[in-house]
Amino acid sequence: MTLGVVWAQYGPYHFARFSALQSLAGATRVCAVEIASQTRDYQWLRSVPPVDLTTLCPDCAVEQLPFLRVFLRARQVFAHLGINVCMLPSYSPSQSLAVLLAAKSLGLRTVMMNETHAGTARAAGLAAGVKRRLVKLFDSALVGGSPHRNYFASLGMPPDKIFIGYDSVDNDFFARKAEEFRSRQSEVGRQYDLPEHYFLSLGRFIAKKNLATLILAFRKVLDSSRICQTHLVLVGSGEEEAALRSLCRELYLPTYDKTTAGKEIDNRKRSTEPPGVHFYGFRQIEENPLFYALADAFILPSLWEEWGLVVNEAMASGLPVVVSETVGCAEDLLKPGSPRVPINLSADQSARLTRLAGRIRQNGFVFNPNSVESLADVLIFLEEDSMIRQYMGKASGELVREFSCENFARNALLAAQAAFGPRANHEGSPAHPKVAVPQTD
Repeated sequence: MTLGVVWAQYGPYHFARFSALQSLAGATRVCAVEIASQTRDYQWLRSVPPVDLTTLCPDCAVEQLPFLRVFLRARQVFAHLGINVCMLPSYSPSQSLAVLLAAKSLGLRTVMMNETHAGTARAAGLAAGVKRRLVKLFDSALVGGSPHRNYFASLGMPPDKIFIGYDSVDNDFFARKAEEFRSRQSEVGRQYDLPEHYFLSLGRFIAKKNLATLILAFRKVLDSSRICQTHLVLVGSGEEEAALRSLCRELYLPTYDKTTAGKEIDNRKRSTEPPGVHFYGFRQIEENPLFYALADAFILPSLWEEWGLVVNEAMASGLPVVVSETVGCAEDLLKPGSPRVPINLSADQSARLTRLAGRIRQNGFVFNPNSVESLADVLIFLEEDSMIRQYMGKASGELVREFSCENFARNALLAAQAAFGPRANHEGSPAHPKVAVPQTD
């Protein structure tokens, strides 16, 4: 078998997954293919790719490519590489659809890689019918987690051909780097001018990320206690940044511009500013672990999210996580149950925990993204209790192991093997080599 793994553009997450797949593939030959080397949404920097990578259209961003050019180029590359099964980035936008139709025109088996779930599906009426037909073009699927599997089963894909584990990061990288930065906490804190205690959110500043709700909830955290010394650190950039800074001013929150922080090490003491909101700008993935390492907790307040890989990163870094209940990873990464630790709570804490009874998880909390109070109650509880943060962070590191790059690789190979099984409206099945899938201990 020759397995082609296609993404719109290969970035750090994709290289890590592909490398794990390459390591486990055995006699199966795997080929890395991207549609373009640039994309409008992400600013990843890369020099020499760490794997042998074929780029279909290297001279412009994915979003600018015409359908026919991608279709013809994909046919040419798939035939040249001798690929007989393709893992593909879904069926949308048009560039992904062009790659799918190119593969089908060559008679290749196809595996859908997708992280849509019922909460992010937008198709209705005729569009929903078209989506069902497109899903039937795939022979199997590798999806994010339980909500995603249920969604594609509802669209007619056989459940035994849907595998979980698509969304993973290099857990070892984040765990190792977090430990390294914690061992140099004073030095790193000075270099990046980080507060001693802070809640962290990291990602693009766009409407669906719901960062205004996080800022409003943080205002309530500060109002709840005169001795609170916890700050809010935002790492990222995007179209909502000006509005978010304006909201901070309206709420009389101190705002700190740290977009140039980290350029050089000096001997200054760490800042002792009043608690406020710190804007650190966009950072490359190599820098992100230091922000996780020194944080008290990580928050993803999105109104909706297909998955939320930053939650994987935070968990691998050993942080408690606070995640909107509409985020795709919430069901699989935040496990039901309370932290495994005896907790001596004050009367106020007990009352607050009672209100949070349906929200607490082993490694953090879920909350209603449309309720500032829902998020504020969680943050106030975490701000007050360092011990519960410690035990939730430990649980995060253990739970995220189920979503490793190695797990992605194992289930990718199983999905590739399942793609050769019997399928609807297909008589017979061509002879094919078996894929040797390493067994989990």
